[in-house]
Formats: sequence, C-alpha cells, structure tokens
Amino acid sequence: MHAMLDENRWRRMPALRQQLMVLFEQYRQMETNDAALADVKQTLRDGFALLIARREQRVDELSKKMEQHRDNKEGVLAYSMMALLTEQA
Repeated sequence: MHAMLDENRWRRMPALRQQLMVLFEQYRQMETNDAALADVKQTLRDGFALLIARREQRVDELSKKMEQHRDNKEGVLAYSMMALLTEQA
C-alpha cells in the first residue's frame, strides 16, 4: 500500500498520508477477513486517487487563471505606455 500511495504523488500531502497510513495500520491489525481488508484498500485507493485528480485539476485551472491575469496585466501596461507616448507627442 505504501508504494501505491507514493506512486500517486502523496508527497504533496504528507500529513494526510501519514494519518491515513497510521489509521490503516491499526485497522489492518484488527481486521481478520482478507476480503474486507482488500475492499477497504481499494476504497481508499479510489478515494484518494480522486482527491489527487481534483487537486491536479485545480492546479491546472489556477495556472490558466494566473496566465490570463498576467496577459491582461501586460495588455493594460502596453495600453498605458501607448497612452503616455501619445500624450507626449
């Protein structure tokens, strides 16, 4: 399970990963049914894979917004410079 989570870039969420592994280890020690343990593992993997996907999507959206914001600022700066140059002429 550790390798699976590491492959999914859990290093971005170290505190949550640490809590999850501690709780899962406690559950693993109490659970005697292998099928139930496998179901819990799969549920955790699916849930946290979804969290990672949402986080990556949010990063993409924010980077697009920042790029658009930067482009708008550059446009405003160019417009201001042209206005200044025309006033001087």
